[in-house]
Amino acid sequence: MINLLNLEELLNLARLETSQGKLPSYIPLLAQVNPQSLAIAIADLDQELLTAGDIHLTFPLMSVVKPFLLLYLLEIFGEKRIFERVDHQASLLPFNTIPDRKPPNPMLNCGAIALASLLDSCQSLQDWLNQKSGASLSIDQQMLTSVRSVSSRKNLAIAAQLQKLKIINNPEQALAIYEEICCLSCHVVDLAKIGTLLINNKVSNVNIVLEVMTDCGMYETSSDFAQEVGLPSKSSISGALLSILPHQLAIACYSPALDDVGNSVAGIFLLNQLLKK
Repeated sequence: MINLLNLEELLNLARLETSQGKLPSYIPLLAQVNPQSLAIAIADLDQELLTAGDIHLTFPLMSVVKPFLLLYLLEIFGEKRIFERVDHQASLLPFNTIPDRKPPNPMLNCGAIALASLLDSCQSLQDWLNQKSGASLSIDQQMLTSVRSVSSRKNLAIAAQLQKLKIINNPEQALAIYEEICCLSCHVVDLAKIGTLLINNKVSNVNIVLEVMTDCGMYETSSDFAQEVGLPSKSSISGALLSILPHQLAIACYSPALDDVGNSVAGIFLLNQLLKK
């Protein structure tokens, strides 16, 4: 069993890996954080926590919100309504692909924007997650402004294409809500807390979400990651990484230096070291 001493030792090793990654440059505020930041929180079903590192730091969920968007909407609308709008197939496409058909899965931006069109507001998802998990998610308005300041926003083209494909009706509203949920901000402990929803058998549709995370959660490397690591996981350009040991643990990491695909370098290293323990 991992203990705090082991965890601190692993963090020291993982911090050395941050030099192998780089910060995302296309969102101004994400490019300004400390690339050596590193934090981890591990939570069980009772939300007993083991934490280490820079746990005081806040960060936006970005793509790590996508499994929870899927989980929430499955509870509200059911499988048929959701998978009429987006498929649940593995894909080697980049996360910001402009689709030529129904989005392959909800972990790509096109799939998540399609699903975000079913929300009336970010507030409903935010409140549901906070109430279900005891987390304290809130929109980072500065980060949202930074996201919307980018001159070439590929998500605009994605939303417009989804409208052309008759998957969504109001691309402006869908994109606005998608950007808001991506800018829900938290500490690593909050990420672990919402992660416990995915180890709780009493929460509906968990198995569907975990399957999608396994097949699609790590961008183009999802298949290799599933074979090598074997845990349902979701990464994010903010440096957040959530991995699930089904029925047992939610493992939340934050380290903003990314590899070429967009996954946290130190987060993946740390997860591999934990599994060896």
